[in-house]
Parts: sequence; structure tokens; C-alpha cells
Amino acid sequence: MADPTPVSDSYIDTTEEADALAAKRPNIAAWTGDGKAAALQEATRRIDAMPLRGRKYDTTITAGVPDQLLEFPRVIDGVTLDYNSTAGEAIIPTAVKWACLEEAIAILATGTGGRRELQQQGVKSFSIGGKLSETFIDGAGGQGLQSVTARKLMRRYVGAEIR
Repeated sequence: MADPTPVSDSYIDTTEEADALAAKRPNIAAWTGDGKAAALQEATRRIDAMPLRGRKYDTTITAGVPDQLLEFPRVIDGVTLDYNSTAGEAIIPTAVKWACLEEAIAILATGTGGRRELQQQGVKSFSIGGKLSETFIDGAGGQGLQSVTARKLMRRYVGAEIR
């Protein structure tokens, strides 16, 4: 068996770990071919850009660089999330790993371009040959995560909403 393919700067350490998680999903058509590592890294960046509750678990800075580069593991309301008592360390919550995978699959499924990219560029509507037109809801392209499932998984870690 080949060595696992590491994925730096991601909540999922290897593409093999991501493949094992993806195999538990009913539809993984988008999770094939190249680009898995890049999609996992982009998904992680999107998760880290969310308005997360609490603080990083390790706030130590060594030689001007934070020891913990990613936003998880975290401490929320004074509680360390997902602590491995056997290893004596905080770990990435399983829900965050699943959210990372779901967002990566959504990134691969939509590819580049498309409606989301148009919305992020500020396009409000477009038409093709006068036969087809589409109008976007204001702010729809900047909602953070593409995957509805990833948003639901991350809800518990995001700042409180006012209802």
C-alpha cells in the first residue's frame, strides 16, 4: 500500500482519510480525480474565515509565528472541544472534519466560474440572447460555505444569531 498523501493546511490530514470519510456518503460522484487536496485546503480556509466562537486552543507564538495555524482545535466557553485524554491533546472535532469534506465536495462539484463566482463579483443579473435571464438575491454569493451540510455542521461553532 502506498504512503498516505498528506494535505497541509487542512482539517483532514491525508487524501486517504478524506476518501474513507467520503466512502460513508451516499453520493460521492464529485469526489474523484485530481484536485482533492486543493479542495480540502480551500474548504479549510473557508471554515477558518467564519465568525467562530471562542478562541484557538493553542495561543502560543514561537519566533513570531502562531504554533496553531488553523482555527481548530478551539476553546469555547472555557471548554476544550474534543480532547483526547489518552494522548493528552486537543483534536479536531469530527463535525469539523465532516464539514471540511462536505465543503470540499461542493467546491469540486461546482468547479470554477458559475453563479457563485458571478455573485461574488457583484453581478446582480444576466441574460443570454434575450431568451434566458437570471437575477440574484443581494448578498447570496457571499454566504461563506457553499455546502448546506457543511453550514449545518459548523453552526454550533459559529457566533450566536439574533432571532
